[in-house]
Amino acid sequence: MDFINLNQKIGEAREQKIRNSHLFGTENFRSWMLYFEPGDCTPMHFHQNPESFLIVRGKCSVKDISGGERILEKDDIVFLPAKEYYQLTSVGAEPLVMFGNRSEPFGIGITRAEQQKS
Repeated sequence: MDFINLNQKIGEAREQKIRNSHLFGTENFRSWMLYFEPGDCTPMHFHQNPESFLIVRGKCSVKDISGGERILEKDDIVFLPAKEYYQLTSVGAEPLVMFGNRSEPFGIGITRAEQQKS
C-alpha cells in the first residue's frame, strides 16, 4: 500500500509551482493532482483512455470541442470517455485543485485539437 496526504501535496504544489503532481501509477493505472492558479488552463485535447476528475478546491470550467461548458465546484466529479475532447480552466478566485485518474501508465501523451482559424 502507498499513502499520500493531499493537503501536504497541495502545499508543495503551491510553494513549488507544480501544476501536475503524480500520485500513484502502475502499468495500467495512474492518479495525479492538478493545481491551477486562477485563469490557468489545459489545451483542448483528449486521451486514449477514460478518465475522471474530482474537484477538491476552487472552480473548474470544463469545455467540450463544440463550445459546451459546465462549471464544477468542490466535490463535483466529471467522467470523460476515451477520445472525447475537453479543456479544463480554473475560473474561481482561488486556485483549482483536482484529483484525476486514468486507466493507463504515466508517460502517454495527449491528442490536441487543431487550432481553429479566426
